[in-house]
Amino acid sequence: MQKLFFLVALFFLSLEFSNGQYYEDKDVSEEPYRQQKRFETESWKTAYVVPKGQLHLSLLAPIRYGLLPSLELQSNLALWGYLTPNLSLKKNWYKQRLVISSKHGLYYPSLGLKRLKDDGKNSTLNKDAVVPQICTFQNELIVSYLLNPSCVRENPHWIATARLGGDFSIVEERDKSFNRMTFYSLFHRTASFYGDMIFYAGLQFDGGLSNRIYFNLGADVYAIGTNFLSGIEAQGALVYHYNHKLSISLGAKYIKTDNFIEKESHLLPTVDICYRLFQKTWQRGLFGKE
Repeated sequence: MQKLFFLVALFFLSLEFSNGQYYEDKDVSEEPYRQQKRFETESWKTAYVVPKGQLHLSLLAPIRYGLLPSLELQSNLALWGYLTPNLSLKKNWYKQRLVISSKHGLYYPSLGLKRLKDDGKNSTLNKDAVVPQICTFQNELIVSYLLNPSCVRENPHWIATARLGGDFSIVEERDKSFNRMTFYSLFHRTASFYGDMIFYAGLQFDGGLSNRIYFNLGADVYAIGTNFLSGIEAQGALVYHYNHKLSISLGAKYIKTDNFIEKESHLLPTVDICYRLFQKTWQRGLFGKE
């Protein structure tokens, strides 16, 4: 694992050096005010929203669209949307050095649950389960704080974020055959299907290491009912911005669950690609607002 992270870091550094001449030679003093040569790290877990009209397409992260100047539309459509149709709105309420937003989502997981029932893995969801109609609602408060405000517009930003949220579901009458799922990444996300409340809290730290290489680190804890450590998720990634449209992310995610059925812990590699549409220039940040 150490060799893998070393090779990943070496890969990013080689890409950075290969593009370094652009930043050394290019004179940006005559560029329009809105055109910048750096990004900042206003990732999807921060309180910042995508500017109006911009569309961000990702494999793992939510697809994001700037609906209004302070309103963002989100959906996890890339990999699992056809199994779990979902739609979220993130509204920005306050934006200075401290940024405050809220997120409100609606999920319909019944289609995906029926697919899991038929996947041949009886340990995830029992084959004889009668899946009810389920609508899940998610509400989240997000607060971000800019750690290094600077008048030098090319300097990458470092942002700390705290999130607090909860899920609840409206479910038609549950059949006794609909057993709880035991798969480690699903148990603490599906408890509301069975009448429990899910609460979660997270901390996120995003920063820029150079003009093109960024990082993000984060951890989330889940509480199901009175079990305050039902699930723990931690993740970290390096993000390389190839240009103002394309970004590549390589990292790892750790998931630990502790429930009345079993205890599990898993370390998983993560690879993601983000492509941004309707962003024509280098701007102040991925989601430039000036």
